[in-house]
Amino acid sequence: MSDSEKNKKPQSDRNYESKPRKCLMCRNEFKSSWPGERVCSNCKQTSAWNDSSLAA
Repeated sequence: MSDSEKNKKPQSDRNYESKPRKCLMCRNEFKSSWPGERVCSNCKQTSAWNDSSLAA
């Protein structure tokens, strides 16, 4: 087994159901792939999301 194979992120045993959720930033509905995904891809591309100095 190579080093890169040993260092891979393990796959979850859970099968998550994709479902619509409201984005915590823009409040628009988007298709969430797993329960922890709460910000849509459009908002993740904004400077507000990417600017670590704005984090609380």
